[in-house]
Amino acid sequence: MNLFQKPIIPLYKERTFTQKFNDTFDYFGRNWKVYLRMLTYILLPLSMFQALSLNTYMQGMMDIDKINNMSGSDGLLMQFIAGSAATMVFSIIGMTLVFGMTYALMMAYEENKGDISGMTFKELLPKLKRTMLRAATAMVTIDLIAALILLVSIGIAMVSPFLLVLPLFGSFALFIPLSLLFPVYIFERISITEALKKTIVWGFKTWGGIFAICVVISLIVSMVGNMASIPYSILLVMKSMVGITSDLSPIVNSPVYTIATYIMGVLTTFVSYLGYSILAVAIAYQYGHAADKLGDEGITSQINDFDNLANDGRNNSGNNDDTGKNDDTRNNAGNYGYGNGSGYDSNNNQGNTNGKPRFDEIDDFEKL
Repeated sequence: MNLFQKPIIPLYKERTFTQKFNDTFDYFGRNWKVYLRMLTYILLPLSMFQALSLNTYMQGMMDIDKINNMSGSDGLLMQFIAGSAATMVFSIIGMTLVFGMTYALMMAYEENKGDISGMTFKELLPKLKRTMLRAATAMVTIDLIAALILLVSIGIAMVSPFLLVLPLFGSFALFIPLSLLFPVYIFERISITEALKKTIVWGFKTWGGIFAICVVISLIVSMVGNMASIPYSILLVMKSMVGITSDLSPIVNSPVYTIATYIMGVLTTFVSYLGYSILAVAIAYQYGHAADKLGDEGITSQINDFDNLANDGRNNSGNNDDTGKNDDTRNNAGNYGYGNGSGYDSNNNQGNTNGKPRFDEIDDFEKL
């Protein structure tokens, strides 16, 4: 470890809102180079494909009046629907990649005691396989819940449109806690059902904290994303004005203009995903806060219990073995990811990892 390296930012720690905010940007301030490199590997190719559908979708938005007012506009309508559907699918894939890559790097950060500056994609790949699979499972679960709520809303609307306020507020209250499903399921070795139950319990108990950190980080990310999208928006607006003034027609229909619009679309999409990775880190620290505060009555309090159990074990040598060590204490220690998530008790004995994972064992993908 570098002598001048800053102390590691622990995942599992009770934090105030200010501490969550500061730790999120401190973490990115230390690791932005490796994040930019790793996210470029997986998100730039996706952004190149998504920009094509985004251009179709945005052009459809610009031509919405033509779709509404012109007869024989079925082609424009189908183009708009296809662009919208493709953009939605690419966005779901992109968010899955963001959470998978972000949390794989956070695991590596914990395992390497805060030093991931020289990490290669090949070294990260074993963790990435697991986090991507779990991120995809969490995304599908959330999408299924959203689809179920949509079906219920349609049924309620058929009875009385005024009752739609119930699923509207209900979904708002539910999807705030559900943002914890990604870190809960990815960081812990539990089933998706267990992760969903834990997410609901922890999420509603820390609802205000989740809402506050998500809103603030999202606002900052949105401002940066909107600034990056200004050139792209200008190009689209200029193209939409072709129907108003024909003087622009030679310009906006030129190959150079089309290529420039596509490149700006790629940049806009890629920057938005970089922003979402910051939000993913903030959600991870919110999860670490909830885990330390609520996990089995609090991880911090468990550390103190470990001290007492260890002392009892030394005083009662007949309980487990000839050494006088309390095996239950060592086994329990692995259930929690406090500190660096290593699963050590107060005597520096390493336990199993039935709960939160020991990140140095996460490479064993086949056993997960």
